[in-house]
Amino acid sequence: MQEKKEEFVDISGSFEPTDTDNGIQFTPPRKSKPPKKKSGFKKAGIIAAIFVLLCGSVAVAAMSGLLNSPRAEVSTEESSAKNQNSVKESSVSEKTESVEEESTPSYEPTGKFTSDNKVFGKEILEELDEAVTARYVVLYDATSDKIIFERNAKEKCYPASTTKMLTAIVASKIIPKDTVITVGDEIELIGFDSSTAGLQKGMKMTYEALLDALLLPSGNDAAYTIAVNAARIYTGDDKLSNEEAVKTFMGLVNEAAKEIGCTGTHYVTPDGWHDDDHYTTATDLAKIAAYARTVPMIKASCGKAEAEWELIQDSSSDDDSFGDSGISEASNEGNESDDEEVSLPTSMYWTNSNAMLQVGSENYSRYCTGIKTGFTDEAGTSVVASAEMDGHTFIAVVMFGETLYKKYEDANILFTEGFKLYNLNYTYGTDSANDTE
Repeated sequence: MQEKKEEFVDISGSFEPTDTDNGIQFTPPRKSKPPKKKSGFKKAGIIAAIFVLLCGSVAVAAMSGLLNSPRAEVSTEESSAKNQNSVKESSVSEKTESVEEESTPSYEPTGKFTSDNKVFGKEILEELDEAVTARYVVLYDATSDKIIFERNAKEKCYPASTTKMLTAIVASKIIPKDTVITVGDEIELIGFDSSTAGLQKGMKMTYEALLDALLLPSGNDAAYTIAVNAARIYTGDDKLSNEEAVKTFMGLVNEAAKEIGCTGTHYVTPDGWHDDDHYTTATDLAKIAAYARTVPMIKASCGKAEAEWELIQDSSSDDDSFGDSGISEASNEGNESDDEEVSLPTSMYWTNSNAMLQVGSENYSRYCTGIKTGFTDEAGTSVVASAEMDGHTFIAVVMFGETLYKKYEDANILFTEGFKLYNLNYTYGTDSANDTE
């Protein structure tokens, strides 16, 4: 488990002690020549003057001693030390706050996402209104940074598994792709009848492989494994409970959404399992999708039609632990007999749930580059798709589709009209499969 590196403030030489005034400095009297013989009166005057001078010297010496006494020096040093410590503590505190701010991932919006309903002519708009049947829709032109078609775009809707785009964004800011992660009992947090990547406790894989498990088969088990491990790495606390880790991670997710520019989004779970307080808008999803495409690892993952990964095997038979998850054979005592050993596979294979990436599907397009599908009873069937041609990129957000596959047709219809604006012929289905580069 990676831990946060502590940063120390070197204050040596930063605070020079100020010279203190140790008392009034007196110039000693000059030595005079032996006086000439004088009259008695003069002698008496001289004696009196000497007496006064001596008394004054004693008084000065006493005052000087008081001011230069050890007590006075200690008091001065304590005062100086207190001042220095006060400044030092303040500096360390400010530095600590600075480190915390710097360690928190930052997210810059990829555009302004202004709406322009005059890009398409009236006739095309009417055709799109009739052909596209999903309830919440956005077509975003990344080239012009404009939303050029929308329907109920700012109304509240449920994201379902399109949530995983933001889960991937936040985790990828925290976990290096080659980090080895061990699947633990956090996968038991998934809801009944969830879509899964088939993960089992004890499996070891890189974060890059786990990201594929999240985005291709839309694994809710992968979502929780990623969320829990990302939170523990972020906090440097591998003792966080699963529930605490998920709560911490979702806090980061909601902060990321705000920074990206989302104004109508609040997430509760990393996988998108339905919760009335887990919601978004079509416009916000376009912003999230556009940001996800700026993260190379996510862009590559969500554009794969399939993926296969070799799992990492334990090199030591003497070590019962499965790594950072803390799962060990001892934790299964009482639950399984000695004869019931769990046999883990050596590799995993996943296909993408997005039919637009599957050759042979009537919705396939060789120009499609992702991104994420979703479905729950409350959210309906949805897809957030991206397509690229000749340097131009469009993102289609299709939420609460009419049927399971109509959502793909809606996205393809939107892309077709969008690319026409640049005199480009977007194809899908059989036409796209027969296209040559």
